[in-house]
Amino acid sequence: MPEELAAPPLPERPPEGAPTGPPSAGPPGGTGAPRRRRSWPAIVAIVVGAVVLVALLVAPFIHVPYVIIGPGDATSLDQSVLQVHGAPTYDDNGELLYLTVTVSNRDPNLYRWLFAKLDPDTDVSKKQSVIGGCASYAESNRLAVSAMDQSQETAKAVALRRLGYSIENDAGPVQIVDVICGGPSEGKLELGDQIVAIDGQPVNAAEDVRPPLVAHQPGETAVFTVLRDGERQNVDVRLGARKDPQTDERVAYAGIFTQQEIRHELPLTVDIDTQRVSGPSAGLAFTLAIIDQLTPGSLTGGKNVAITGTIGEDGAVGIVGGVKQKSVTARRAGAKLMIVPMDEVADARARAGDMKVVGVNTLDDALQALERSGGAPIATPSAPAQ
Repeated sequence: MPEELAAPPLPERPPEGAPTGPPSAGPPGGTGAPRRRRSWPAIVAIVVGAVVLVALLVAPFIHVPYVIIGPGDATSLDQSVLQVHGAPTYDDNGELLYLTVTVSNRDPNLYRWLFAKLDPDTDVSKKQSVIGGCASYAESNRLAVSAMDQSQETAKAVALRRLGYSIENDAGPVQIVDVICGGPSEGKLELGDQIVAIDGQPVNAAEDVRPPLVAHQPGETAVFTVLRDGERQNVDVRLGARKDPQTDERVAYAGIFTQQEIRHELPLTVDIDTQRVSGPSAGLAFTLAIIDQLTPGSLTGGKNVAITGTIGEDGAVGIVGGVKQKSVTARRAGAKLMIVPMDEVADARARAGDMKVVGVNTLDDALQALERSGGAPIATPSAPAQ
């Protein structure tokens, strides 16, 4: 007779009011505290922490296409920097200061980009908007060096004309100042290249560039002879096609913008040593400093005056960029007055503190601003003996 199986014992009924439900599993073979399940906030915190840690580790190796512009230096245009030879010169007991900014010369990593974004005295701009199209930093620097040379050349001529000297102009080289991003010349011609000839035809003026190009059919190759870093070389460019705005016909084009430099026959020798500073923004400051050295009295009225602005052949003052940072530099240098292009007054005043900011459109405007600030007036020019 089979053995009768005993029914399993019924579980004890919990006391009234006790919580019901399955017991929590404890550690194997023991009676320890029940294991707690991680909450979602804790899991999210761990994930976020891991992401932040990874970001901190890789940030130095990730570079972004931005240019960082910060405050630079204020340099006195005294006779250690600017000297005029061939005429009597005079000292000024104040200082005319030309201003610079610091500009990054490579794509910054994420750390540097973030710290720059958090600095109110620093601007962060997209690379293309600062150095132009698809140009490299080296190309941009080459063009900036050339722009400084032309700025000094123009400042000398404008200052001496303002003092009554007769100045003769000579045509300078034709230079590439922009290359269309994605155009036929990208990667071939560079900013700062001086065009000597196209297809063997000499280029002596800016208007000499177009005729040999439109003589080609789109898709044909033009040979540019250029000076780059002082070396002469031939560059082949397969020309693209675009509509001629005058005839509405398809014509060949190279996708470049050019500008002809101007040279001058000067009656005096003016030496300007800016060392490694480049760009055209000190043109107005150079012009005023030359005038100050060649005239008795003090243009600054004994004060420290900061100046920024390009100078044109006609004495027009042009915009420069980076004026907020230059204003910080001028204020830190103790300038009492800052003269800037009229269109950039608001930017300069945003960081000027108590320093006075005056906007000008021309060289004569700048001379009047200095006179109103206590500087010596400049007499109506009369032609000096030559």
